Amino acid sequence: MSNQLKMHKKISLANLYFNRFLAIRYGTAFFIFLNLYWAVFLISSMSFFSIMPIALLVLGVLASFEQIKLYRNHYNYLPYATLFYRSILFTFSALIIILYTPWYPLFFPFLKDTQDVLNTISAFLIGCVFIDFLMLKKLKKIQLNKDKHFQRIQAYQAIIN
Repeated sequence: MSNQLKMHKKISLANLYFNRFLAIRYGTAFFIFLNLYWAVFLISSMSFFSIMPIALLVLGVLASFEQIKLYRNHYNYLPYATLFYRSILFTFSALIIILYTPWYPLFFPFLKDTQDVLNTISAFLIGCVFIDFLMLKKLKKIQLNKDKHFQRIQAYQAIIN
């Protein structure tokens, strides 16, 4: 077998393992930018609570670096990503409750305090919690090697070996 063919198989396998986390990478990017914008708006409003999205942002960046390292190291447990998504789940679930309390202006001082705004933010946060739950479920499946991508990788390895 030629050296070039061996290299092609090795790169293909590395790409398959890396793409196993594609949805997780997109979800992480979405939540990083969401928290970045929330932090910028809170900082511009001089809010002490800007520490919350900044902390989530730092966790998101750590999760991103952890995912970048996956190209060279093929492992199926991502502790920073799991912590990031659990933190998002806790924070956004708490925010859904806080929306309908007098504390709402502390977390969203840049938005009006009307029922339409509250309902819109609530629906958005519920959607984010749903996406977050799906990401945690996917991370768990990957950790247990029960995801479809792992089955495809195994089938590919059986063919090339």
